[in-house]
Amino acid sequence: MKYVVHIMGEDVELDIERGSGGTMVTLGGRTELADLVRVGSSPVYSLTLGGRSYEFSAHRRNGKYEIVLDGEPYSAGVMDERAILIAAASGPESEGEGGETVIAPMPGIVIGVAVEVGAQVAPGQGVVTLEAMKMENELRSERGGVVREIHVTIGQGVAQGETLIVLE
Repeated sequence: MKYVVHIMGEDVELDIERGSGGTMVTLGGRTELADLVRVGSSPVYSLTLGGRSYEFSAHRRNGKYEIVLDGEPYSAGVMDERAILIAAASGPESEGEGGETVIAPMPGIVIGVAVEVGAQVAPGQGVVTLEAMKMENELRSERGGVVREIHVTIGQGVAQGETLIVLE
């Protein structure tokens, strides 16, 4: 199955073929044997790719995947072949004016809130910093907008999936 992944400002083609010898992944012209396993019912996954092992968490939010790998948050849009054809047939996507809900991708402690109600937030701007597993994770706005609600305070513990900030 072919996919296009939009991450860090780039579109990357990804091809996943499952066969009797395992799952082969082609990314950036390189083909590697891959194995992906979800850790229990958590959002944590263990990925073995080309003999190297990676552990990351992934959450779907606002139509994208929020991924935390080695304490670094990433946002990725993923489209399969069918979605690519539909998008091409329907014309360019309208970005619109902001609006999103920033949620906690993992449990942690709020150690920073960089915005206040009524503030204008640019796409990619940091809004909340969480400490999880002794690592600081700056959570950024994907689309930007105006801060309408702040649901957390510094020092507060949050659960995975909990709403932190609402933008309009």
